[in-house]
Amino acid sequence: MDIKKESQVSASALATTAQMEAINAQARTQLTAEQVYVFSVRLCDDQIDRDGERFDTAALPVLAKLFIGKTGIVDHKWSSDSQVARIFATEVVQEQGISYIKAWAYIRRGGSADEVIADIEAGIKKEVSVGCAMGRCVCSVCGSDYGTCGHQKGEHYDGQLCCAILKEPMDAYEFSFVAVPAQRDAGVL
Repeated sequence: MDIKKESQVSASALATTAQMEAINAQARTQLTAEQVYVFSVRLCDDQIDRDGERFDTAALPVLAKLFIGKTGIVDHKWSSDSQVARIFATEVVQEQGISYIKAWAYIRRGGSADEVIADIEAGIKKEVSVGCAMGRCVCSVCGSDYGTCGHQKGEHYDGQLCCAILKEPMDAYEFSFVAVPAQRDAGVL
């Protein structure tokens, strides 16, 4: 099953030495901190989104590793013309009872990339969505594979809100700048 979920981007200063090592592991030629723009991205979390789905908290560390080296694009257009960034590091963050994947991405400075950077800095491009494949989707009410039990996302059963829990990460494809994210907390960190 292909899943696309939304999240947030945050700008940062020049890349550190450790970040440059991780960036250069992705690049074919050695880049310098002055040649790249580094920003952090909240890729996805374990909260119920607008689609009535959430990522399983236990799945986030595996999914985070799958995102390293993946591209950042625009509007989920799987075209090299839409590529604007690349993820070079990830971690799972826990804050106020919420777990999410935080990633760091870079953009090569110059040309049309400077417009993307300016839009990120201005808060124009801030919401993002992820494209990934999950192995299972289960009902939060009964634990059965979602769609086999009769429970419906968004409905309450004995006081419990039903959602579909996305489990067993199989692949991560990309993150994408989008206008309207599924996750309610999407936006610049």
